Amino acid sequence: MKMPARTAVAVLATTAALGGFGAVVTTAHAAERNAPAAPSRPADTEPAPNCSNNSNHKPCWEYQTWYWTYDNCNKAGTAAVNADRGKFDNHVCVLTGNGVGVGLWLHKLHD
Repeated sequence: MKMPARTAVAVLATTAALGGFGAVVTTAHAAERNAPAAPSRPADTEPAPNCSNNSNHKPCWEYQTWYWTYDNCNKAGTAAVNADRGKFDNHVCVLTGNGVGVGLWLHKLHD
């Protein structure tokens, strides 16, 4: 049985289109599975007691600076705590008052 050329081309085009779609879907699912877990969202309120509001009595939370993203804030906080474990023992990232950035707070134990 002979198949007209137009029909053969249509069958090949359909097969290629469906195969291409499967590759895109498969790639998208693979990328989704391999993506790192999203960090938990920043805290909604500033930690207390704030070092600047309690005459720097330790332990207290010291504000450092702000970052555009929670991920950058968290990386900087982890690095700061690891760099000076005698002074700080923890960090928290808090949404800024205007909600645009993320503020880094370090839990201060000593000067």
